[in-house]
Amino acid sequence: MVDANYSYLVNEVLPKLGFDEIFDEKLRSAMKVGIDPIELKAAEIRKIGDFTYNIVLEKATGEQLRPEQEPFYFVNRIEVSFKKNGEEKLRQHTFGLYKQRGHSLAQMRNLMNGNYVHNTFRKGDEVVGRWQGIDFSKPKEDGSYEMRSIYDKTIQWNVTRDLSKLPHINSLTQEMKEDMLRSLYNGDNVATSLKINGSKEQVYLRANPRSASLDVFNADGKKISLTKNSLQLVPDDLTDKQNLREAANLAMGADDTLEPGKNLKNTR
Repeated sequence: MVDANYSYLVNEVLPKLGFDEIFDEKLRSAMKVGIDPIELKAAEIRKIGDFTYNIVLEKATGEQLRPEQEPFYFVNRIEVSFKKNGEEKLRQHTFGLYKQRGHSLAQMRNLMNGNYVHNTFRKGDEVVGRWQGIDFSKPKEDGSYEMRSIYDKTIQWNVTRDLSKLPHINSLTQEMKEDMLRSLYNGDNVATSLKINGSKEQVYLRANPRSASLDVFNADGKKISLTKNSLQLVPDDLTDKQNLREAANLAMGADDTLEPGKNLKNTR
């Protein structure tokens, strides 16, 4: 086993993917034996359904390796299965990596739940932005589902402007507004409180690049059609970050947010 390779995986690659510490000992044992490929499996139960993850590591091969040089392990792919509550069919998707970087654990959850995630990549001197989402409406011949991309230059959607159209959004602190934007780009369901037709409701917002708009849902997951005269943001519930988190807990079930090594269960 190459110690530098192990350190790189457990200190850099896996934590950035959202799998911090849970696989350290299992990975060390597998690398010492020289297993190839190595499969690191974990599962978690969340309020929206059950997830299983299989991180597949393979040894690098190539002519550039010297005969005496031990090949390094690299994360090749992450296979995710999701049994959503209320659905009979299992959702499955394989996430690839580029230069040992890929979607985070939270982003993979959001994508498996049907949300869109925003990311950027460099193409020459240009930074390209895009929204990605998995089309679960029609499986491919092998049973997997297609990852679709919607590019910023195609839809020219200003998420900040649409968020600012919500009444009193500008009364929130700059930090809170930036938190909301980051969450929307991450594919999260962003919780807030709205007064709709005079009644206060806990709702959540979701980015929808297909229509270049923000979708609004109530706590039961039902989409709400809002008109300018029917809603009002309730600023008293969002006076600080703690209240925002409490609203998220109520609307999204965020109390089961992953803590390294706790919610995820290592499986064989």
